[in-house]
Amino acid sequence: MWYILLLAFIGYITLYLVSTYLKKHRGPILGITCFSFLIFCEFYLVEEMEWHKIRGAQMLLVMRIISIAFDTDFGTLEHIPSPFEFMGYICCCGTCIFGPWIPYKNYISLCDRTPLFICVSLHRWLIAYRDAFAFRSSHYFISFLSEASAMISGFGNESDSIWSFVVTRPLSIEAPRSLVEVVIYWNRPMHYWFKTYVFRSTRPLGSVAAVLSTYIVSILMHGLNFQLAAVLFSLGGYTYVEFSLRHKLAQVFDACIEAHPCRQRCSHRHKAKQLSTKLANVGFGILTMFHLSYLGVMFDMSSTLQEKGYSYSHTLSKWSNLHFASLWVVLGTYIFYLLI
Repeated sequence: MWYILLLAFIGYITLYLVSTYLKKHRGPILGITCFSFLIFCEFYLVEEMEWHKIRGAQMLLVMRIISIAFDTDFGTLEHIPSPFEFMGYICCCGTCIFGPWIPYKNYISLCDRTPLFICVSLHRWLIAYRDAFAFRSSHYFISFLSEASAMISGFGNESDSIWSFVVTRPLSIEAPRSLVEVVIYWNRPMHYWFKTYVFRSTRPLGSVAAVLSTYIVSILMHGLNFQLAAVLFSLGGYTYVEFSLRHKLAQVFDACIEAHPCRQRCSHRHKAKQLSTKLANVGFGILTMFHLSYLGVMFDMSSTLQEKGYSYSHTLSKWSNLHFASLWVVLGTYIFYLLI
């Protein structure tokens, strides 16, 4: 790697000195300098095996240095680039390894190009997805460790098949069918506990009361933290709205689009394998990923606040930065559910 950087340094110093004092013959002088450096490295400085690994990148680097020198001689460039512009061009991450060679003017036009509006508008959401995914990845790591420790202790061999003790299913969370399934597969044993001992015990009070009680108990168990409370309460409301809407839509369109997958012999006219049904479920899955990015954005793994817990101002500022978009979408979804 240092051979490439050394050639870049020598190339720019030579270009600067020639442009300052001679002000002509930049191309031939830079060509002689670069080829002399290549010959010296190949025969005297670098081992043969290592040179074969980097000679492609060296060739691209030489082409770029020489092209800048000749373009300056021809008048295509009014002046030599600054050190930062020079290094940015020859080390352009998109073309410095596999190529191809691109003229300096094309590189500059790329840098001066107006960014796409969709990229600008989605930038904060990409950051939100990144932060949420980082948090989920740490959860997967701990869950797999718990699976391993449980299986080492002898759990998971209830049958003659391969031992299995599932705590989480990352694929069902990263490519979800619904938020309901995300809640289920986030932690299977914990979900079973809440379903058995909290949800079913409070089910006689009504579905809303049962869901609310489940999430209240979950909040108490996780600790009285505003951040977790906000996320869990939001999940409770989100999953209730999603489950109710998809249940009603499944009845209206007679299709397998409920929050849970239908059984193999369901009574719906439009089965799960039909294209329209698949598109609907994919659409709901994308909406779920949108909600997960919003709900997980405040779990900033790089922040020092995570050691002592996040304050309510941190949570609200993160959601405010996204204009509470997910909350408005859920509110609109609930209104749509009431109207149909």
